Amino acid sequence: MLFNSFAFLPVFLPAALLLHWGCERLCPQWRLPLLVGLSFVFYGYWDWRYVPLLAVSILVNWTFATWFLRNGRGVLIVIAIVANLAVLAAFKYAGFFASLVPGLDTTGSVVFGINAALPLGISFFTFHHIMYLTDLKAGKAPRLDLTRYALYIAFFPQLLAGPLVRWREIVPQFDERPYLRADAAERFARGLMLLPIGLAKKVFIGDPLADYVNPVFAAAAKTGSVTTLEAWQATLGFTFQIYFDFSGYTDMALGIALMFGLVLPQNFAVPYRAASLQDFWRRWHMTLSRFLRDYLYIRLGGNRHGLSMQLAALFATMTLGGLWHGAGLTFVAWGVVHGVGLGAGVLWRRCPAGPSRPRS
Repeated sequence: MLFNSFAFLPVFLPAALLLHWGCERLCPQWRLPLLVGLSFVFYGYWDWRYVPLLAVSILVNWTFATWFLRNGRGVLIVIAIVANLAVLAAFKYAGFFASLVPGLDTTGSVVFGINAALPLGISFFTFHHIMYLTDLKAGKAPRLDLTRYALYIAFFPQLLAGPLVRWREIVPQFDERPYLRADAAERFARGLMLLPIGLAKKVFIGDPLADYVNPVFAAAAKTGSVTTLEAWQATLGFTFQIYFDFSGYTDMALGIALMFGLVLPQNFAVPYRAASLQDFWRRWHMTLSRFLRDYLYIRLGGNRHGLSMQLAALFATMTLGGLWHGAGLTFVAWGVVHGVGLGAGVLWRRCPAGPSRPRS
């Protein structure tokens, strides 16, 4: 169920808001279970067969977290994280890795015995598991009961396309009475304003641009060549299409969450005004950027072990970030280019002399 669908806007959202308001007023102790239930209904509307995957994922990770808190064995967290990544790899990357093996037929719907259909939002809820488990192992995250953990993972406004929300940004809000807050009306009004703004960005700008540029990409894939004008048309058009589509969807997610009394983090900050590639990644899909920084780049050494290690960590982080965006060599190449570009920026900033450069 997409935010811009007829099933969501005139049916699911009004019904969910009415149920949530009534529950919050009459039996607030059931508000969180209701949100969990609504999130599973939202997720299952697209394909109910993947509801058990989400449910089992939540239950297994919560169980490992509980075991860890009981005996303090860090290996349990490691096992859980590896299992999460293995499930993600099986669904998202089995076909890609199989395609790299010469002579292996990957044209069917099954690769290595695994259905290649990708469950919606699997990357996002997998990363939410990893963030919580990593912080739990580091002693930074609290124990959560199953209901709160399930809501943190599956809260429907951010389930399919983010933003990537850290537990400490949303879990403390679960125990509030959102409609009794002094700013409850203001929050709801802000959400009610963000929703149509995001909808307009996606439906009236992003989607029409897709119709404008997709034929050019299709022609390039089919014939292997397009005119220079068509290439610029597709390149510039896609630049704005992906921004208005993604940022519009994010605006809708933030607005919907506000109407349920929960504040999600911002994900875009006028990225095309960035003065450098580093600045761009501070503005574009900001929650993913900080995830890659805190849970991958810093874990690989960051800038703490010399210039060579920093450049290698940047390169590895962005290459893996490219692979996360899509299972294909073009996405890997995209990540490699960004890794090289960020590394060049590090060297440029360290250069004691040379031409002036923009500040970031």
